[in-house]
Amino acid sequence: MVGICALSFLFLTGCEQSETISEYTVPKHETLQSSEFLAEYERTHPKPERMIGLVIPRSSLLWFFKLQGNMDAIAARESELREFFKGLKFGPADDLQWTLPEGWRQQPGNEMRHATILLSGEPPIEMSVTKFASRQDLPVTDQVVMNINRWRGQLSLPPIESEDLDQQAEKLPVGDGVAYWLNIVGRPQPKPASMSLPPAQTARNQPAATEGGADKPSLPFDKPEGWTEGPPAAFAVVSLQVADGEQKASVTVTRAGGNPLLNVNRWRGQVGLGPLTEEELAQSARQVSVGGLKGSLYEMTEGDRSIFGVIVEEQGQMWFIKLMGDAPLVERERIQFEEFLKSLNLKSGS
Repeated sequence: MVGICALSFLFLTGCEQSETISEYTVPKHETLQSSEFLAEYERTHPKPERMIGLVIPRSSLLWFFKLQGNMDAIAARESELREFFKGLKFGPADDLQWTLPEGWRQQPGNEMRHATILLSGEPPIEMSVTKFASRQDLPVTDQVVMNINRWRGQLSLPPIESEDLDQQAEKLPVGDGVAYWLNIVGRPQPKPASMSLPPAQTARNQPAATEGGADKPSLPFDKPEGWTEGPPAAFAVVSLQVADGEQKASVTVTRAGGNPLLNVNRWRGQVGLGPLTEEELAQSARQVSVGGLKGSLYEMTEGDRSIFGVIVEEQGQMWFIKLMGDAPLVERERIQFEEFLKSLNLKSGS
């Protein structure tokens, strides 16, 4: 009898509460593994690929060779490619001439390419050849780095800076000059569902040396006393410099993607320090104000070189502000640098 009463009580109290019943449609396993699903997954989660690229800076032109694909298949052609590149010859107008190895084929160029070279094999591996006019307003190394960063971005790799060039690219004798050999592995960026080529005129007028970055925004800031405009730097929205006799330092502001740990460790490598772990990175950061935003300041000194690097994350974008140069001068400019940070309005560039 007691059990019946208790059961009746539960039913009565349950009727007094208003409950909402929601319905959900859960896809079956077969739906998730459909050909459409697998195709979309393959598009958005591409397998790692290898890219071998060569940048050849000349006085009036920059030449680019690139091939990308299966990691093992591309790696297997490395020795052939090196021999091919060693045989390149340049004319008086920086025109390029080559002799194809047996089994290689060349296809005519188009508005986007100077030529396409098909390496022997089944299926053949395609190598693109492009050339663009060298920019007179940028140092050659910056132009090389901008194109390397464009390629690295295609494999979802973070950008490098001019100071990293000797570590990230191998110098290769080509003709009567030097080229930069790149051999990297990463995951290619997902291809959009539909893609249309830009107008031919736009493509012809777009120099490769500037394809790596978006239009540079204008950032308001107060320039500290003694600081002057610096030379153009790859991807830099702001480029300043300061000097005291033989000592020099530079200040740059750039916007790019990447992981904070990778970028800080790259900075540390530039002054000769070893990498940090995630835990050590968090412990080494000091919070600073950057135009009303919160930034993380990392100080790195080894020997006579120092870097004060700041990372700011704003609306999904990452800003990198760096003071780098001779250690005594960088330390002397510490207060000026922090005042510069406070005046820097990154929101205007978002």
